Amino acid sequence: MFATIAFSITLLGIFSIFEITKGNQKFSLLKYYILARLIIVTAGSGLDYLGFLGYEFHLYKEIFKVIALLLTVNLFFLVVQKRIPKQVVWVELGLILLFIIELVFGLESPIIKEGVLQNKPILFHQIFYGLYAFLGSASLFYNSYFLFLAKKSNINLYELKIRKWVGFYILSNIILFLISSSLYISLQKGKLGVYDNTMVTVFIHRFLFIFFILIRPKFLDDDKFARPFNQILTKNNGVSFQNFEFLFYANHYYLTQDASLEDLALKLNVSKNELSEFLKKKVEENFTDLLNKNRIEYLKELLKAKKYESFTIEALSEMSGFNNRRSMYNAFNKHVGVTPTEFIQSLK
Repeated sequence: MFATIAFSITLLGIFSIFEITKGNQKFSLLKYYILARLIIVTAGSGLDYLGFLGYEFHLYKEIFKVIALLLTVNLFFLVVQKRIPKQVVWVELGLILLFIIELVFGLESPIIKEGVLQNKPILFHQIFYGLYAFLGSASLFYNSYFLFLAKKSNINLYELKIRKWVGFYILSNIILFLISSSLYISLQKGKLGVYDNTMVTVFIHRFLFIFFILIRPKFLDDDKFARPFNQILTKNNGVSFQNFEFLFYANHYYLTQDASLEDLALKLNVSKNELSEFLKKKVEENFTDLLNKNRIEYLKELLKAKKYESFTIEALSEMSGFNNRRSMYNAFNKHVGVTPTEFIQSLK
C-alpha cells in the first residue's frame, strides 16, 4: 500500500511542478521556494517508492528532511511577513552545521515501523532533532500569531486571501505536529494509537503541501509579483529590484493615495532619476501607468468579490488608491476598456 501511495504522490508532485512552471512566466523569490519544496517532495516520494521496491538509497531521507524544513520555514516567513528574519537565518545555519557534524556520528532518521522504533537516536542525535523540532514548531506558532493575532493596519483584499491560504496550511501542520508528537509519546508508553508507522504522517504532510500549492491565490502567479531569475543573481547599481518588489508589490505601495515617484524614490533611498530609469529599463513602464494598472487590478478584485454590494464605487475607488472618481474612471477605461459599471454587468 505504501508503495502505491508514494508513487501517487510522485505523480502528483510532477504534475504540480509542471503546473507552477507552465507558460513563459517570471518567478518571484517565493515561487522559487515553492518550486524547490515541490522538487524535494516529488524526489523524496520517488525514492521512497523505489525503497519499497527494494532499492535502498542511504541518507536521502535525512538530507531531504533538513532541506524540506528550511524551505518550509522560509516559505512561512516569506508569505506571512514577506521577509526572512536574520535570527531565523542564524538558527538555520546552526542547524546545517550541526547536521553536518551529526552525519559523522551516523545520523539516521528515527522511524516507527509496525509499532517498533527504528534507529533509536543517541544523545547527539537527540540534540539535533530537538533543534530541528524547535525551529519547525516555533516558526509555525510564531507565524500563526503574526498572521491572526498581531494587529495590522494595512489589511486589504490580497492580505485576506493570503491569510486564508496560509492559515489552512499552518493549521494542518500544527495538527500533524501534535499527531507525530503523540505517536512518539504513545510508543514510549507502549500504547500506540490508530496507526503505527511514521510514513503515514510523512505522506499526509506531502499531500497537504501539494494541495496547498495547487489552491494558492492566483494573483501570486501574476508577472507583477515576480522578476526574472537573472535579476535575482545580479545587483543593480541604483535601485534594488528586491527592495522595489518588497515595497511596491508585497507592501502594496500602489494602494497609497499620496503615492508619487518622489515619495517612492525617497523610501527606496535613491534619486528620482534613478528610479525613473529603473522603471523604464527593468519594469518597462512609467510610474503613472504602473501605479494605475495595479490599482485597477486591485479594484477589479474588489468588484469580482462583489464588494460593490456593500460599498459605493467612490469608496472602492479610494480603497484602490485613487484620489477621485474621475481619475479612477479614466484609468479603468484605459486599462480595461469599459467603465466599472459595465465591468460589474459583465460579472453577472
